Amino acid sequence: MSERNEDRAAAEFVARHFPETSRFLAEERIKDLPAFGPTEVHGGVDDLEPAVAVVRVAFALTRAQLVTVLAMGFTGIGVDRTPESLSDDEVRNEVEGQLAAEALIEVDRQMEQDEATVFSPEQQRVMDVLAAAVDRAYRGEAS
Repeated sequence: MSERNEDRAAAEFVARHFPETSRFLAEERIKDLPAFGPTEVHGGVDDLEPAVAVVRVAFALTRAQLVTVLAMGFTGIGVDRTPESLSDDEVRNEVEGQLAAEALIEVDRQMEQDEATVFSPEQQRVMDVLAAAVDRAYRGEAS
């Protein structure tokens, strides 16, 4: 077994048998990571329904995940750009924008599916309670 697989197996053992310790260790590792962003507000706002809140999300990503997300975003940058020409700010903006775009694409897909769904009375009650929770949580008072 490779050292990486052994490390993963050990981490999985700790997570399974000592979940509180595992959570503490994960929080300690993340706490010391450099944090970047947001470089700008990315959004799926349109004229039909105006935005009511800006939601900031933090992702802890591996190097491989960062490279993958940047590569996904770079494909849409423009044919006149080279990877070498990207500034650090542009790299961060592309990563953030791609993560936001992927999330918004999935949200829009689910919204369309929900709009086409006829919910049972119990499901509709749950959706109404969730909508009220959103109204309460995002009523314009940032914390």
